[in-house]
Amino acid sequence: MSKQKRHPIPHPATSSQQLVSELGRAHGLVRRRRWTEARDLLEALSRRYPQEAEILTALVNVYYELRELRGYQRACERLLELMPDDPEILTRLAGAYLTNMQPVSALRTFRRFLEHWPDHERASRARATVADLEAEVSTILAELGLSGEDGPELAAMHEQAQALVEQGQYARARAVAEQVVRRRPDFVPALNNLSQLHAIEGQLGQAIATAQRVLALDPGNVHALSNLVRYLCLSGRVDEARTLAEQLKGIESERLDAWLKKAEALSYLGDGQGVLEAFRGAEAAGLLRPPLGDPLLYHLAAVAAMWLGDLDQARRRWQELLRLAPGFELARANLADLRKPVGERHAPWPFNFGNWVSQQTVRDLAALARPLSRRRGDQAITQTVRRYLRQHPALASLVPLLLERGDPEGREFALRLALMAETPELLNALRDFALGQRGPDAFRMEAAQAATQAGLLPPGPTRFWVRGAWQEVLLLGFEIHGEAATQYRPQVQRWHDAALEALQEGDGARAASLIERALEAEPDAPSLLHNLAAAYELQGRVQEAEAISRELHQRHPDYLFARASLARLAVQRGKLDEARALLDPLLTRRRFHTSEFRAFCGAQIELALAEGKRDGARSWLEMLAGVDPDDPVVPALRQRVELKGWRPHLPGRRA
Repeated sequence: MSKQKRHPIPHPATSSQQLVSELGRAHGLVRRRRWTEARDLLEALSRRYPQEAEILTALVNVYYELRELRGYQRACERLLELMPDDPEILTRLAGAYLTNMQPVSALRTFRRFLEHWPDHERASRARATVADLEAEVSTILAELGLSGEDGPELAAMHEQAQALVEQGQYARARAVAEQVVRRRPDFVPALNNLSQLHAIEGQLGQAIATAQRVLALDPGNVHALSNLVRYLCLSGRVDEARTLAEQLKGIESERLDAWLKKAEALSYLGDGQGVLEAFRGAEAAGLLRPPLGDPLLYHLAAVAAMWLGDLDQARRRWQELLRLAPGFELARANLADLRKPVGERHAPWPFNFGNWVSQQTVRDLAALARPLSRRRGDQAITQTVRRYLRQHPALASLVPLLLERGDPEGREFALRLALMAETPELLNALRDFALGQRGPDAFRMEAAQAATQAGLLPPGPTRFWVRGAWQEVLLLGFEIHGEAATQYRPQVQRWHDAALEALQEGDGARAASLIERALEAEPDAPSLLHNLAAAYELQGRVQEAEAISRELHQRHPDYLFARASLARLAVQRGKLDEARALLDPLLTRRRFHTSEFRAFCGAQIELALAEGKRDGARSWLEMLAGVDPDDPVVPALRQRVELKGWRPHLPGRRA
């Protein structure tokens, strides 16, 4: 397709001022060669203005530049519906069918072109193509077993169903595929299409049965074998899937789609070596010479290379793929993820979340959870999710697979599902994920915390993969919650809230004045006294602040903020044993508010740094980041932890 000479398509005039403006934006993106942005904008416009030929004309050109062959074909089809008498569109569509390996549809379209424009300047070339296709299609029909007068029609319908599946038009695809199967019940390719549609709709039992029906008719059918491996994997029958995959690996072929189906099935199983062998098989068969080849196969080979530890090869493969197919989003998304810090990466992932879990399943779970609390540990939501998993046991079996090789959305889904359900099976999955090397550090730290609370990991130093290296991280078995803090009477609460704002702005005098008024109404409120000490410290009244903290700790020994403040003060004065004595009792605590945990971790980090234990400081930092990676305190603490030559603050100097 990339060598076809393009001819201009007339651009019908548009009347809507808004549409004209939006099209102007799209054309500007095209001029700047920002193809993916132009595609997204034009697709959105085409949904709002489905009868506007100018939008579809632009889409055809953008998809051409992106080498998105399926999108190009669909845009041509839609444009032809609006402009059926345009020979340029018809020849473009015929070429798209030919490139997308739909020879029957290509032949029918070229014939239609010649019927209407026999004297066109490209008619002689079209006749030569038709002659070649007639011989090829005759062979294909014989191989498919589609004899009879309706053979070409059924083959074209089959190609249409395949294209509709790839375009995400599942209802239309099912209607066409079922019509073909009604007329030819043992037509294997149509049955393969139906099995995929069953899987997309979440009907894995029907998908498996249909794939097995195909294998009864054709035991070596690579498409059915590949599909069945995937369906078994998604159904939680991974051992059966692996056994069947060995049979799939042994099949040789001269067809690119066979090697792609091998790589696809093995990617679901995480068999990186098998995926690379499939890629090399296609390469050895001469099926990957540019511009031939399928972008998905290049992508899966890149994922497999990274699974096996070869990041450079993975990056090169994705970059090569994007030169051939600039619009291939899986490659673009994985490369973008690799630009993040190593501890924040999800890459690599072979498929999007929708390939693993049906949208109906996601909607069902969202509907169940929406009326309930989102707080982890809430028994109502835990029982609801467990009940759903008992009804859909395959979903639980997907959690470890998604944690290991899911995309960002899939990994997040699996993590949240496991944390909500807290079944033994899913807690084990969280433990294994935490001890592995895939996924962002914060995700694995959160999983580790849940596993520790469940007794699956011992409290104390544990070896974890953090920021691309193995490190000792301290684990504690506690729960972090975000429940509302103590609320005062309305007027007191207003004074307290205003004082907190003043503290954030560094206005110690105003904060102290407000808190002193609040204390007249609530004279023994620990949080008010603690914030008064903070206000005094901002004013340089260090001794008064310390006196409040010590009195507060004496009267309320369980009040964490006073302990943490006194511990940090002890660190500043070099009294490290005193600081440790203040903080150690908190190690046995089982529940922290997020703000308490922030203060606790901050004090532990300062103590560890003062003791020269930078790795210990990192452990506390990673635990804090695991609880809330977006906590604004984390970047400042990270800078302090990594700052060489850091020393604790001396008396009389404020942080």
